Amino acid sequence: MMLSPAVVGNFWTFLYQPQIGLFNYVVGFLSGTDPSGFSMIGEVALAPWAIVIVDTWMWTPFVMLICLAGLRSIPESIYEAAECDRASKWRQFWTITIPMVLPFLMLAVLFRGIENFKMFDLVVQLTGGGPGSTTELTSINLKREAFEKWRTGYASAYAVILFVTVFGLASIYVKALNKVKER
Repeated sequence: MMLSPAVVGNFWTFLYQPQIGLFNYVVGFLSGTDPSGFSMIGEVALAPWAIVIVDTWMWTPFVMLICLAGLRSIPESIYEAAECDRASKWRQFWTITIPMVLPFLMLAVLFRGIENFKMFDLVVQLTGGGPGSTTELTSINLKREAFEKWRTGYASAYAVILFVTVFGLASIYVKALNKVKER
């Protein structure tokens, strides 16, 4: 979580190398397949999953900290009252823990959703938007339009539309989050 996405992308690029990468050897050892028989960042079907694995590895601590904050915010007296009412642990989980942690979970989803729209350097380091255009994100497409094709006006309009879309979706989501918090 504290590392730069470019550094993480570079690190995982070495781990995903078919001939020398540790990831292929672990998968080969566990599944019995040839380690150099597949390439996580070179195959169309596996490249998006490679990015998902790296992004999950990188941001799980952040999401866990948010969830821990949500769990620590629940007063013990509520659980004590539920035990006095003879509520099972399962019932306490569904009627106390989940509703009280739900705003924190929604906040984590909001932060991760916004961050995923900004994802650029991790994907550029891992796959460069390839193979083909399988992992080409909006940010990579925006960069190509602006700095490779020199269509700066189009890229500026594209960036504004992207900003308005993300801002609008985030606003709707925050309204839903506020309704959940009011319960």
